[in-house]
Amino acid sequence: MHKKIFDALTMLNLLGQALYSLALPIGIGALASYLLTEYASAPDWIWAILLTLGTLTGLYSMIRYILSTLSAMERQRKQAEADLAAKRDKEKRQAALREASKNRENEND
Repeated sequence: MHKKIFDALTMLNLLGQALYSLALPIGIGALASYLLTEYASAPDWIWAILLTLGTLTGLYSMIRYILSTLSAMERQRKQAEADLAAKRDKEKRQAALREASKNRENEND
């Protein structure tokens, strides 16, 4: 139950950060366009250029973030599986040693 909630919150966080990385360059482009047209007397077509550049930059940033995060999550999952396998192997060896020790004690009696 807790793992499902944690996974859902992790995915929600990933989605929020991906949307943020998409929206921020678009917002910066819109702000720059506004400031250039209002205070620097730039032509209105600057809006199209800066919003297009902001959108392309945001898409690149979002895709790059998602791919890097998913690869990190995959590495983390594989490491957790390897740690669990090592722990089980260690427990099996300890159980075998305990069994061998019991057998030796029984032989000595």
